[in-house]
Amino acid sequence: MDITRFKEDLKAHLEEKIIPFWQSLKDDEFGGYYGYMDFNLNIHRKAQKGCILNSRILWFFSACYNILKNEKCKELASHAFEFLKNKFWDKDYDGLFWSVSHEGKPLDMTKHVYVQAFGMYGLSEYYEASGDEEALHMAKRLFEILETKCKRENGYTEQFERNWQEKENRFLSENGVIASKTMNTHLHVLESYTNLYRVLKLDDVYEALEWIVRLFVDKIYKKGTGHFKVFCDDNWNELIKAVSYGHDIEASWLLDQAAKYLKDEKLKEEVEKLALEVAQITLKEAFDGQSLINEMIEDRIDRSKIWWVEAETVVGFFNAYQKTKEEKYLVAAIKTWEFIKEHLVDRRKNSEWLWKVNEDLEAVNMPIVEQWKCPYHNGRMCLEIIKRVD
Repeated sequence: MDITRFKEDLKAHLEEKIIPFWQSLKDDEFGGYYGYMDFNLNIHRKAQKGCILNSRILWFFSACYNILKNEKCKELASHAFEFLKNKFWDKDYDGLFWSVSHEGKPLDMTKHVYVQAFGMYGLSEYYEASGDEEALHMAKRLFEILETKCKRENGYTEQFERNWQEKENRFLSENGVIASKTMNTHLHVLESYTNLYRVLKLDDVYEALEWIVRLFVDKIYKKGTGHFKVFCDDNWNELIKAVSYGHDIEASWLLDQAAKYLKDEKLKEEVEKLALEVAQITLKEAFDGQSLINEMIEDRIDRSKIWWVEAETVVGFFNAYQKTKEEKYLVAAIKTWEFIKEHLVDRRKNSEWLWKVNEDLEAVNMPIVEQWKCPYHNGRMCLEIIKRVD
């Protein structure tokens, strides 16, 4: 498959499969988008609505408009924005709730940095699409909150009560540990700051972006290994031996994207070198010839294939190909896309992608839509390849 056909294939998939599917989940009665579809394709219309999902849908339709100029996508983004503004935003303490009921009543009023970052990511993209000053104001306010209430010397404290009192970071911890700091949350702060700076070019956003890039280089990256720490204490000491191949390859291209805006040439070079090192190690250790294995916890390797991991693999390897012009990366990106089409795209009518397939490539009974299962990774994969090939 040549690059032009690769791009056209992804564009058709975006326009014919991903966009129509998420459009069909629009809740015209209560606002926002339905929060849950089970494996059997039943929409649970009274399921809670998570802010992560809503923010990612806001980002997705805004980005689709910004790249494809599809007016319908702008309307769909606007629908997500209204729900975010009216139902997720805390009018007393500012910031975004974790979840609301299907009607939009607050359910879990926890404030998590992960949610605030995705809110900012969606709002900045929506501001670019719509010029809506209210969206701009909210994005800037979330930036201020992260910098004044959540930032510490060593990174961002992640989980808070509604009134911004610190609490244990249970929402982003796994594998029996409570991690004060996670690579995952910090990666999405990095990407949201990159997007906010791209759209607004504000000095204080630049300073915060450069600061978090340095944090990744100095504290989160395990030099020479091609891997990032995953679950850590306050001082970025690892709590568990873990390698998340999906986060590694995603971080490689998101850091590379942030590096485009860096004014410090030495730091820029360091980041670009690091990003390639990660892509190289990921290809060597985790690419099995057709797609990427998921993770390694202690010495247990999980070889299942997960929707978001494979989507990020396509972008990460394509980015490495653009930087190096080495065919091995292009081959890996295209092979992963072929694997996705064969095993992760759900062929059933009115569906989208499966959550994951096991080592034997059998579909695992997991939701098609829920708080974390969204159009952000796979939609962005399509949009990134369209942009990059154009």
